[in-house]
Amino acid sequence: MATQFSMKIDKTINYYNENAETFYQNTVDIDLEPFYEKFLRYIPDKGRILDVGCGSGRDSLYFINNGYDVTSIDASEEMVKLSSALTGQSTIHLRIEDIDYQNKFNGIWACASLLHIEKILTEKVLISLGNALKKNGVLYASYKYGANTSILEGRYYNNFDESSFGAVIGNIEKLDIVNQWTTDDLRPDRENEKWLNVLLKKSI
Repeated sequence: MATQFSMKIDKTINYYNENAETFYQNTVDIDLEPFYEKFLRYIPDKGRILDVGCGSGRDSLYFINNGYDVTSIDASEEMVKLSSALTGQSTIHLRIEDIDYQNKFNGIWACASLLHIEKILTEKVLISLGNALKKNGVLYASYKYGANTSILEGRYYNNFDESSFGAVIGNIEKLDIVNQWTTDDLRPDRENEKWLNVLLKKSI
């Protein structure tokens, strides 16, 4: 039987299935070069990267074109189709809460994806992503800035600021914050929205 948590996630996945082409067109050309640079400085040449909730496949394509071994996953069947076509390799249809890799990746890229996970599940998901990283691997994640939750356009958002995110990470032994910064939304109609970006490193 579906839980209240999975129902919120299911509705968000349905949004992406129903609006896949529009979302793709609105996001595929966004330039995240400064974000990639902060992340990739910790990743060895040809290192393994897991792109969590890869959406259009924009970021996966960048990593692939720069010589990295990329595994892309998304929970939306329609986004899986679009990202696979863009990158030229198969995106895996997989929900974030079902990730179960062990010590496999040098880096995990989770751009605007973990924010759709119910807040109470955030610690559990971060632990599973930490398990998927090799020692000294890094995880990038971004959240809408704030400490609340919200529903926008049918999508569930789990928001964090520095204090609320720090409280979660404080409970996870193997992940440490190595960098965090705030940015404006890069879409032309969202300039007033703020984002929290975090880089975590697996220490043990």
